[in-house]
Amino acid sequence: MMHLSWEEVDKMADDLAEKVGKSGFQPEYLVGITTGGLIPLGFLAKRLKIGSILIVSAKSYGADHAQKELKVTRLPDVDLKGKKILLVDEIADTGMTLQKIREIFINRYEVGEIKTATLVVNKAKSAIIPDFYALAGTGEWIHFPWEPNKD
Repeated sequence: MMHLSWEEVDKMADDLAEKVGKSGFQPEYLVGITTGGLIPLGFLAKRLKIGSILIVSAKSYGADHAQKELKVTRLPDVDLKGKKILLVDEIADTGMTLQKIREIFINRYEVGEIKTATLVVNKAKSAIIPDFYALAGTGEWIHFPWEPNKD
């Protein structure tokens, strides 16, 4: 298990914001995936100076760290047709959550452009590589500083 500190997450958020800025992509909305994506969403909103923030409530991992079927329990009620969206989560492990929610925004909301950003990506097994990420993980479980310690 890899434990990330708040300082590391802060630097990763700086890195993500810099990558988004340098890419020329200018999202009109930031969309965070609960619950893990809320912290990076907040960091990116401040750094990118974007106030239009939406939340998707979704869950695919159990307490045992095993991925289950994705359950989307809340989607935003807003017209996003033709808008530029940055979809934010803390990690793309298998990438299934990011991929399925990305598809929802393309098909249901008819967004103009959608890019993805995560703090960490597991390149060895993720079905989707985010457009922007700060750390390519090694496949071990990542423990973020906002998660409870389970010793």
